[in-house]
Amino acid sequence: MKDPDQDIQLIPIVEITVLNPRVRNKKSFSELVNSIQSLGLKRPITVSRRSDGTGYSLVCGQGRMEAFVALDQDKIPAIVIEADEEDCLVRSLVENLARRNHSGLELIREIVALRERGYAPVKIAIKTGFSDEYIYALFSLFDKGEERLLAAVDRGIIPPSIAMEIARAKDDNVQTALAEAYESKALPGSQILAIRRIVEKRNAIGKSLGKLLARR
Repeated sequence: MKDPDQDIQLIPIVEITVLNPRVRNKKSFSELVNSIQSLGLKRPITVSRRSDGTGYSLVCGQGRMEAFVALDQDKIPAIVIEADEEDCLVRSLVENLARRNHSGLELIREIVALRERGYAPVKIAIKTGFSDEYIYALFSLFDKGEERLLAAVDRGIIPPSIAMEIARAKDDNVQTALAEAYESKALPGSQILAIRRIVEKRNAIGKSLGKLLARR
């Protein structure tokens, strides 16, 4: 049901600026284009008027907007809200966090971008719904180039606190810590084995997955 307070307008696409562009999965994008072509746009995009009067900032709906471009459409239905540029970025991030098929490393990069724009870790935690511990661990691992550990934290394989200990410790100390975690039943045996495999790959191949830091 449409919210009567929502201001939906037909906006020229050339007047919309994408503040936080993302690379789309080609298969998913093709399916989106076909869906819009066959069924129409199910949900308008969301934009905010720019304070300098030069057009609009995109809050959410980059994929839908790009699908309209692919279909040679020059205007798109949009919900127009009032929000400054920083709020648009945060809203975009929060919407992306809600996607089931999101790329964890992509979202981590976006969270780091909030820090680079001056947001304090505590404020980022509140905005995104993550715990303070997770945000602080994320920044610590990111600053050390620990992509492999970041990916494991994002997938829930390694708790943030343990990932930080691994990043700080030498290999022998890591193995000892994992053994102690197993003996104290702090972590189940299957999780210990998964962590050990990640640590072995990290030591043999390196910290980077070639997906995060290269895009900074």
